[in-house]
Amino acid sequence: MTPSRPDPPRALLLVVQTPDRSTDASLEDSLQELRELAVSAGCAVVDEMMQARGRIHAGTFLTPGKLQEARERVLMCGAELVVFDNDLTPSQSQKVEQALKVMVLDRTQLILEIFRAGARTHEARAQVELAHLEYMLPRLVGMWAHLDRERGGIAGSKGAGEKQIDIDRSLIRHRIARLKKELHQLAQERETQKKSRANCFRVSLVGYTNAGKSTLMNRLTDAGVAVEDKLFATLDSTTRILLKDRQPRILLSDTVGFIRRLPHQLVASFRSTLEVAKDADLLLHVVDVSHPAYEEHMRTTEQVLTEIGAQAVPRIVVFNKRDRLRDKIALTLARHAHRDAAFVSALTDDLEPLRARIVEFFDQSMVTTPMRLAYAHTRELASIYKWSRVDELRYEQDGIHLTITSTPANLRRIQLKMPAPSQTQGGAARSDPPSGRDGPAFEPLSQAETA
Repeated sequence: MTPSRPDPPRALLLVVQTPDRSTDASLEDSLQELRELAVSAGCAVVDEMMQARGRIHAGTFLTPGKLQEARERVLMCGAELVVFDNDLTPSQSQKVEQALKVMVLDRTQLILEIFRAGARTHEARAQVELAHLEYMLPRLVGMWAHLDRERGGIAGSKGAGEKQIDIDRSLIRHRIARLKKELHQLAQERETQKKSRANCFRVSLVGYTNAGKSTLMNRLTDAGVAVEDKLFATLDSTTRILLKDRQPRILLSDTVGFIRRLPHQLVASFRSTLEVAKDADLLLHVVDVSHPAYEEHMRTTEQVLTEIGAQAVPRIVVFNKRDRLRDKIALTLARHAHRDAAFVSALTDDLEPLRARIVEFFDQSMVTTPMRLAYAHTRELASIYKWSRVDELRYEQDGIHLTITSTPANLRRIQLKMPAPSQTQGGAARSDPPSGRDGPAFEPLSQAETA
């Protein structure tokens, strides 16, 4: 017999409306998102509580009356866990646990647990562990206080609990230092990889978690990225070629999804991964148009892009899951408000128009130039094909005549790659014909020469 899986922990969800949440709608959205986070973390939601407050209780976050009500709800529904949609201070978390007599998780802890369970690659696991340790470091106080109940020795000396805190802090700081060093080395490897792709156009998928980025990635590139209908299903950046028979190549990268109040520890730890978006030539901002709060999701994505320095990268907004939006009036209003956006269903639609729009974006930035390559340097044809699209190639008496299309930056790279013209002893350029062994390897042709 196969052993039965343990039942998921029974969770009570608790959302408190703070002054920054001014409407009931945003409070309901927060509860719905917390519910999705709890399910993604493997919890069974058994009860929910909402409270509107103008001011937070400094000691216990909730008022004594609400704490008592929460305790009664815990007993009534048999909850083993209480999940707050807010972030608690270490002191508040400790006092609330003492009052409710069950484990308490705040929003940041819940998201960290989801990331920790979903990390697959070595880099993702290191990033999540770093974020978790930096979150836990200031929360060690009180964890070992039970060791000080029978405190002895010289007055003023440290008790057992304080000694254990010092040991734990030292171990955690040592581990944090090692993880940062390891992630720095991985970031350097990423930089090397980025240089090897300098001749390519780079497109990055960004957007709120569970907007359908991975599904869109699979449909556009046959990437085979794992797809799940849950929050933060993708934590690792994946890069694939959009069109294999095109030069310069267009690379498409998937990225980790964003969320409201994304813990700053995660943003810091995943910075090197998120820089895929900052270094992109174009962003596809994917939005779940069927979600009631999609406008707020768009604002959240813009805020995170600004935080990582990607706010100036050009973008195409892609409204996904239009097939799930049953309200046709809402879809019409969205189309009217976002006339330049693409509306698709990544599951069912033909995505060729979106692919063509991406290609058109890059074609607008490209320049077509006729050039001549000296026969002595035909080996440089490989560089020309690597950095540009060759539209025409003719072998003439004075050299190889080409018409190439590329970006201005790639054209400059081609010219820098070519051997410089030979110089006389006095430093003046020689006037040998272009086809000569010592003449220029590569030069643009005039209009008269191309006529």
